Amino acid sequence: MKAIEAENRAFRACWDRDPFVVILIDGDGMIVSLIGTPTWLARPPQAFSDALLNAGAMGGKQAADHLHACMARFIDDNENIPRTSKIVTRVYANLQGLADICFKVGIIDDRSRIEEFARGFTRGKHLFDFVDVGPGKDRADEKIIETLKLYVGNIHCRQIFFGCSHDNGYARVLEEDAQDSFFNTRITLLEGVPFEKELQELPFQSQKFEGLFRDTKILNPDRFAYGLPSSFPPPFLPPTGRPALMNGNGNNTPESSAYGLSRNPSVSTVASNDLSGFAVLTPQSTAPTWANRAAAPPPSKSPPPSKSPPPTKLTQARDTTPTTIPRNRAGQRVDPQSANYNKDEVNRVKNIKMCNVHFLRNECPFGAHCTHVHTYKPTRGELETLKLVARMAPCINGSSCEDLKCIYGHRCPAPDPKNGSSSTKGGKTCIFADKCKFPPELHGIDTNVVKRIVIRN
Repeated sequence: MKAIEAENRAFRACWDRDPFVVILIDGDGMIVSLIGTPTWLARPPQAFSDALLNAGAMGGKQAADHLHACMARFIDDNENIPRTSKIVTRVYANLQGLADICFKVGIIDDRSRIEEFARGFTRGKHLFDFVDVGPGKDRADEKIIETLKLYVGNIHCRQIFFGCSHDNGYARVLEEDAQDSFFNTRITLLEGVPFEKELQELPFQSQKFEGLFRDTKILNPDRFAYGLPSSFPPPFLPPTGRPALMNGNGNNTPESSAYGLSRNPSVSTVASNDLSGFAVLTPQSTAPTWANRAAAPPPSKSPPPSKSPPPTKLTQARDTTPTTIPRNRAGQRVDPQSANYNKDEVNRVKNIKMCNVHFLRNECPFGAHCTHVHTYKPTRGELETLKLVARMAPCINGSSCEDLKCIYGHRCPAPDPKNGSSSTKGGKTCIFADKCKFPPELHGIDTNVVKRIVIRN
């Protein structure tokens, strides 16, 4: 009996030794949020907003101080976490991509500020690290997920705070053990922008530090155009006199600035991102979906690329570029019929990570530096699906677009509600009503072609 008691004491002593909590942040989606004014500051510094990132190393140190202070207060208020717990923080991001996007939207006046900010953040606290993962799709994700797996079973780690509210992709990993009580009580989801739909449905507790993280996405009115030829229009910008904000659910609001910062700011992510405004990509079985309205049956599983039919050559696509744009009686652009929507096929093609601009326009400005695939040999069917995905992003020029090679949508591709009713608010008549990312004027467009406008470049 004494031996058992001694063993229990030894175990308890081991359990109580060096407790800590871990904060894991996907910096491609949340770091630019570390510029709000914390509500707990009695006298917040003047102009404490974008200036934090623009302050470089000093701003990074301040950001580390604010995050540490918020977490320390949370620990003090939580009886399940020892007050002696250390705070370990890992932020993973593509610094070059983050610097490019912040410079483009005017948050920083020099791209070097982001690297300086990261350095200041790392030096701000002994257990804080801002890690540059470099360019490449999902590199931050992979590191965060593996780090999560490392800490979740560590008895000294009392809680993991997971900063990923902007990205549905993390739901795939978290849902695997979501029903495990040991697992889901050890993870708290940090909220910056509102949680994406699939993350909302997970049984994890969540925490929002008011004023510390942005609750709206960073907007870039030039996001998809930077580095592109001037003839290549970015997706739709609301025709208001000021930028528009987009909340985390993809809903445009009168005050908003148009676009959220993607994980990997790249032209090649134009239509292969989460498409958060189109809930159909993660439909519920009880809700209308495009897949169950598609006229054609789902395609069979595609064979490996080596056995695929001959690919459509980009040179052929260039040679067959039309010289006219079809328009309806109202003069609105009418796009050619797209492939029937099938959720599984769309997701399969998206997972290939083909560069939309390269395969659909043959003019990706990033060349060898593009983070998406250029070497894949797509079948004709895959190219048609890629076109469908690209058209899920509205064109900035709307139905008056005169770009012969434009890959974006000039009308909402979503169907009307099954019951025939639709929201009249804002004139968005599709199944997504006022949540649709397409503006009202791109709904209900007549697809009957009555004339063709010749475009001379």
